[in-house]
Amino acid sequence: MTVTFKMEGFEELIKQMDELGKEIGKAKTDAIWRKAMAYAMQPVLEDAKSFAPKDTGEMASRIYMKVHRPMARDKQGQRYAGEAYMARVTASPIRSDSVLNYTVNSKGKLRATWANKSPAPVSQEFGNANHGAKPFMRPALELNIPRVESRLGWSVWQAIQEIAEKRKKG
Repeated sequence: MTVTFKMEGFEELIKQMDELGKEIGKAKTDAIWRKAMAYAMQPVLEDAKSFAPKDTGEMASRIYMKVHRPMARDKQGQRYAGEAYMARVTASPIRSDSVLNYTVNSKGKLRATWANKSPAPVSQEFGNANHGAKPFMRPALELNIPRVESRLGWSVWQAIQEIAEKRKKG
């Protein structure tokens, strides 16, 4: 199943934010992006937690959001177009029955890895040989696309307005 949606005007917004970054500094524009992305994706995070299976109650407690710069794996996709930050809502596969294993790699460094019987979030979302898919992440995103768009725009606009007001006073 593939979900696609189109948001227009981001090329112009990114150009404007780059110009603003030259005026107020990269650190401040980065803070604006991080805050806007976190605010925009908050409804997705909340819905993903509420849609998560309630059998043990562990899944919902392990759903989290991380706002970060795109990584190499994100840049390989077709959708990457110079985004400054992205928000990722995901579920940790670590559960109460997970076991922490330590190994030494070929360079002699100690590496900690978690192991569990099955990756529950992935199996739940997409199904496996034993049971069908019971998605909770995809519906959370699909239901909130308009809210994410409006909240992102509102958050960036508010930040720009605050900067403009400070400049008038300053």
